[in-house]
Amino acid sequence: MKTTKKVLLLITLISFCSCKKDAKGENDNYTTVKNSAAASECLAPANWFTMVNNTRQTPPPNEGPTSVFANNATVTNCDFHQWSWQKFLWLTNEVNGMPSFMTTLIQVNADGQRLNPGNGIVLTDTAQASSASDILKTPNYPSGVPRSATVYYSIFMDKLMYTTMLKYGPIAKNDPSKVKDITFPVGSLELKTSWVDASVLKDPSSYFTTQGVINGVKTRVALLGMHVVGVVENHPEFVWATFEHENLAPAYDWSKATPTTDAPVTSTVDYPFFNKSSTATVTNITSGNGLYTDVFSVYKYGVPVEKAMKGSFNVQLFMKTSQNGSQNLNNIRTINQSVKSQLKGIWNNYFYNGSIWINTAGYNTTQQQAALLDSLSYDLSNSNPGKLTRGSVAAYNITMETYVQVGFAPKSIHQVTVDSLVNCFSCHNASHRSKLSPLYISHVFNGYVGSLKGLTRKQIKQESVKEIMDDYNLRQKLR
Repeated sequence: MKTTKKVLLLITLISFCSCKKDAKGENDNYTTVKNSAAASECLAPANWFTMVNNTRQTPPPNEGPTSVFANNATVTNCDFHQWSWQKFLWLTNEVNGMPSFMTTLIQVNADGQRLNPGNGIVLTDTAQASSASDILKTPNYPSGVPRSATVYYSIFMDKLMYTTMLKYGPIAKNDPSKVKDITFPVGSLELKTSWVDASVLKDPSSYFTTQGVINGVKTRVALLGMHVVGVVENHPEFVWATFEHENLAPAYDWSKATPTTDAPVTSTVDYPFFNKSSTATVTNITSGNGLYTDVFSVYKYGVPVEKAMKGSFNVQLFMKTSQNGSQNLNNIRTINQSVKSQLKGIWNNYFYNGSIWINTAGYNTTQQQAALLDSLSYDLSNSNPGKLTRGSVAAYNITMETYVQVGFAPKSIHQVTVDSLVNCFSCHNASHRSKLSPLYISHVFNGYVGSLKGLTRKQIKQESVKEIMDDYNLRQKLR
């Protein structure tokens, strides 16, 4: 009988950590919850994929007082994931032969200055938010073919967010106290997109490509990833959703890691950001390390996991955080599969890598919610059990948060804890140089105010990075 129990336990643990293939064809070393209420499916409605004259017509999501977000007592984890996908699909509806985000939104630079993309998307920014030195590049192959190229970033705003920034920027410059509880209104939208010269990709046919202007030179560019950041009812902190092209880099192999050792990352195939002849470690995804390629993703869908010993078995568990990890992972997995089965065309090569937001239950007015964000200040990202972050509490995009997936200065992956997790709110919060306002959650607003003060773009970037690191170090001392 004891032997039988041991065999059953072994089978259970093997199943628990088994390797599966998801809708994108990636290896999935994450636990799957089955046959329980927690495993209910989060699906994409068929009307998102309505075709008119061979063109998809995804309707915009309802975000206001009649939306699911208006009732904090009934809104669900799935509702946020559905908003994220629907918003992305709506933004990629074709308008005059182009995705609507390129024809209806306003392109700005990191300082909030309006750009004129008449000859294509204007691309000059290369630095990630974590540091001016964190620049992502495609590999340097020994043959030199394809050549190594740098990833560039562009920012878009809708008119509502743009005009709100113009309205309150001068006020924040002259008297920051007057914007203390001001928020961006419901419907405000900001996108950050990542691009690379399409000619360096071995197969650009699966990417959305368009005309870009890289440092003044016309170049065909391929879309790598997109942050979709929008305000919905009861959530002035924005919902932070992220999307990526499939298979940009390999995934960390958790099955080979242990509670005390990391697994080196290798690959049998080339990726756009990983040379198969390379071996990578945590150093390759650490900010300020001077390594610009051979990177890898750590937490699938931004859901943090860890290795632990259960008796004599080495098992993988969801990290204990403010969000039920199995529920969140399962909802993202099932909605991705649902979209994959219905979406046609080039956008079917992109997947949703999760989103993060704040639980605002009990804060029933915009003023109360703004005061909450102000009070949380630089600690908005705290994802310890009982705190307010929800969704993918380790949210990242492999092309935009490449070097902070496991913290700002990690020594290893296996030593990462909930206290050292980094997510969107680690950098985007209501604190700005001892000034408080939910408007400062947008780095573009910060940059705009800085430009009004006469700061150069380099000075604005240096100030932003210093503030991020000061806040992070202070959080580590207080936790």
